[in-house]
Amino acid sequence: MPKGNNNTRMTKAFKSDMAADTSPLIAMNSRQQEYIDAIHKETVVICTGVLGSAKTYIPAVLAAQMLQSKKVDRIIVARPTEGKGKSIGFFKGTKEEKLEGWCVPITDTLKRKLGIGNYKAFIENGKIELLALEQVKGRSWDDAFILIDEAEDLDPDVAKSLVTRIGVRSKMVITGDIAQQDLRAYSGLQRLLDVSAHANMNITHIDFDDWEYCVRGEEAKAWGKAFESHEKKGAGDG
Repeated sequence: MPKGNNNTRMTKAFKSDMAADTSPLIAMNSRQQEYIDAIHKETVVICTGVLGSAKTYIPAVLAAQMLQSKKVDRIIVARPTEGKGKSIGFFKGTKEEKLEGWCVPITDTLKRKLGIGNYKAFIENGKIELLALEQVKGRSWDDAFILIDEAEDLDPDVAKSLVTRIGVRSKMVITGDIAQQDLRAYSGLQRLLDVSAHANMNITHIDFDDWEYCVRGEEAKAWGKAFESHEKKGAGDG
């Protein structure tokens, strides 16, 4: 291949690497530090709590770091593709392109920490997989970081399928806010909490259970508190 083409390819790779955000992950409060430590030390971590507490951001950053440092071989991202209605099947494109919109809270962080070029390469070679939940059965994951987000909207049986697929040398982080569940009175996240407590499972549960843990901004915190108060009042009136 001509020398100029080699230089062009090297330049593109260099720019891609330079685009990665390599800044360290710094906890903004003591509960976040507990969360970070738990992910490093434990195999399964469940994280619940208020919006804006970095439930999703923290494991996404750590997953990117672990993939880069080869502490894991791949990242699996699972997020329910339904809320108030089902629409994923009507989207055009590949499976990854269809799921990308649903996984943006995670993939945006992965792109920023890995660099967009590296992220695309990892998607193409299967090192990052956006998982369609109907494809869970029959799977197992070794040497993987599995991030299950918005677990309050998981069907309880799907939640069971996900946690029973974790293999050796893998980590699984399950996040959600039971108070925000869209789909059902008894969510998959609640089932996981109930079953793990019943069986005294060796998992860590981190709960951002107070609005002081919302670090998104004062307006987001104020709106979150207002909606929570309004919904509680409505439930009381009923």
